[in-house]
Amino acid sequence: MRKQWLVLLVAALAGLVLWGCGSSGGSGGSSVTDSSGGVDPAGNAVVGTSACISCHESLSWSAEAVADYLAGKHVIHSDHITAASAAECLECHDAYGDGAGLEDLIDAADVPADGLAAVGCENCHGGGGEHFGVGPMPVAKPGIDACATCHDTLPESHLSHHPEADNISSRYVESRHYTASVRNEALCSKCHTDEGGRLYKNVSTRTQLEATVLPVASNEAVQCRTCHNPHNAGGLLMEEVEDHGTVVASAEYATCVTCHMSDRDDPADAEWMYHQDAYFRIISDTHYDNPETADVVEGYVVDPLSERACRDCHDVHSVMEIRSERDTDTINDQWAESGHAGNIGTVKKAVAQEYADLDQNRTIAQTLAIKAAGATDESSHGGFTHYDWDAGNRQSCQMCHTTTGFVNYVADPENYDAANNDFSHLAGWEVDGEGNVTSSGQNELLYCWGCHSNNSGDLRVTGAVTATYTYNDEAVVFPDVGSSNTCVVCHSGRDNNETASTSSRFAGHHAPAAADLFAAVSHVAYEYPDLSYEPPVYFAHDAIDAEGQGPCVACHMNSEADNHTFAVVDKDDTGTITAINADVCVSCHDGEHGLFVSQDQLGTTQNIWDGTAAVPTEVTQDMVDDAAAGLEEEAEAYQNAGLLLTDIITLNNGLTNYTALVIDNSNTLENDRGAFQNAKLTTDEPGGFAHNRFYVKRAIFDAIDWAEDGAIDGTITDYTALGDGYQYAEAMHWLGTERP
Repeated sequence: MRKQWLVLLVAALAGLVLWGCGSSGGSGGSSVTDSSGGVDPAGNAVVGTSACISCHESLSWSAEAVADYLAGKHVIHSDHITAASAAECLECHDAYGDGAGLEDLIDAADVPADGLAAVGCENCHGGGGEHFGVGPMPVAKPGIDACATCHDTLPESHLSHHPEADNISSRYVESRHYTASVRNEALCSKCHTDEGGRLYKNVSTRTQLEATVLPVASNEAVQCRTCHNPHNAGGLLMEEVEDHGTVVASAEYATCVTCHMSDRDDPADAEWMYHQDAYFRIISDTHYDNPETADVVEGYVVDPLSERACRDCHDVHSVMEIRSERDTDTINDQWAESGHAGNIGTVKKAVAQEYADLDQNRTIAQTLAIKAAGATDESSHGGFTHYDWDAGNRQSCQMCHTTTGFVNYVADPENYDAANNDFSHLAGWEVDGEGNVTSSGQNELLYCWGCHSNNSGDLRVTGAVTATYTYNDEAVVFPDVGSSNTCVVCHSGRDNNETASTSSRFAGHHAPAAADLFAAVSHVAYEYPDLSYEPPVYFAHDAIDAEGQGPCVACHMNSEADNHTFAVVDKDDTGTITAINADVCVSCHDGEHGLFVSQDQLGTTQNIWDGTAAVPTEVTQDMVDDAAAGLEEEAEAYQNAGLLLTDIITLNNGLTNYTALVIDNSNTLENDRGAFQNAKLTTDEPGGFAHNRFYVKRAIFDAIDWAEDGAIDGTITDYTALGDGYQYAEAMHWLGTERP
């Protein structure tokens, strides 16, 4: 008898549900038989989203989903996509004409004047003509195929509005989020399956993991609906996290660290989630800078409050595997081994290799050692560790030595005020009402979001760069060199030597490569009066271009495998150049014949080292090898010339100068201070021999010429065999005894 009553009760409830979806339902929904929505691609009748909502808004298990949907971007999208938009727009934005039926369900201010366009329920779930509240839906749980219908190749008109969204579904199915192994057993299902990811999203400790996470039935990989709230387009799996009324993590950060662990988590913690013995599976080994070790940057400081905490540096829809023991070469890997990252990736890989050599490459000790290793003054040349760059007394440095300062500067160079740089994402950093800064023990590296405005690679600097210094009281404006403009901002130098600087530092500061390259504009070195520093007609480095990329990018990002290491050459452990990565260099230089220039450039084919020669038509491996050897000789000669000048002005190794005293930045005569400044070229711009060999050679030669006898006559002594135990043969071979 009880079973009969149960059957009757179920039938009655089913009848109520059916009635709720009908034309006379209490929720006011339209009858499916009256719908003019047509059919979906599979031939299922479409009932309209308002009919779906009429039932689901009153059901406890779906009311929240309805509220999310009505607040999400599938409904409230923009004021320029309306019911009156072109048909090709509405194919995605309102395929079934659902917008009109939803206008009364949202705030009137969100309804465009030409009517609402909305992506309806049946766009993703399929037509509901056979559903009637209890029947089957064609697509009960929409997956990647449903999303890909619209979220893949975008029309040209969309790219400027959604630069990261083009081919998003195609990129996803090639990513490790989709191709990684699916593990739906206990413990693993939370991070290795779609169903587990959603079901166990709030599991955050090992105790919870071991007690709660069970096998799941689905063997589907992590996908769109795992990380995104499928009913609130634009929303994520997790909402922003609050602690006592204060937001401590954005929705994006909270969603990603559900599996990738917080950057602040300690692998030695007994409550660590999992994989603490596999550093390459977590982010805390590389994404945390210990504020107690101010002289080491152990990782990239993530701002957990940022709504782009992860997307600033990662294309999360096409993420590739980054595993050091497999020596991967993703853009993130490459960047980590660059000077912009303080070579932190190289440092950490070295530690990983030490453990691998000991057959201990899967230990918690290894993870902790890699977490503790980081960029130092030696690995970063002081660029990111030498000072407390977020301190108040370093504000003038922040435009180049911090990502925050760089982004703020290039956004508005004319009105940039370093006092407005906000480093509150660094531990302990704060500023009081009077502008007094309490600095952090953490430092920023030059992150991806410094140069790039999004993870599709768009650059922040799109036009010609104006330097922060002048020449002849006029602004120094560098030529527009396309993608290389971004490089010029910091590598243009901090100042020039129009008047020889009295600073103990080189006026151009460190690494003014663009200032050397475009010396005719910058005048970065001290130029002795009445002498020409214009490069010869066959100087072409400033004109190097590759499809609008400019000379910096064309040379330093010419090899795909080394694009973001910016390594135009490879060096061995001794610092000797062993290979050239950029074909654009070898196309003109092969070491044996030196510099080739074309007939079109000169009118005569000329070679500046050996007389005349032909421009090579094919780059061979022998040429590449010869070019590397030739470039190393040039580098050594440049450094040797700098040493010679330094020894002369410092009275070192038995050499002397016309004053018989040390010449430095304190000398009264400007030409003396100019010699001191030019002696800094080889240390502050070690690539000067490649960027503009003519300019740096003349600057060093003229400084020696002056220092010898206090006059410029265009000749210098042959120092080949002079010096107490020192030889300057390389310098003299490079400089010659007559002005180059």
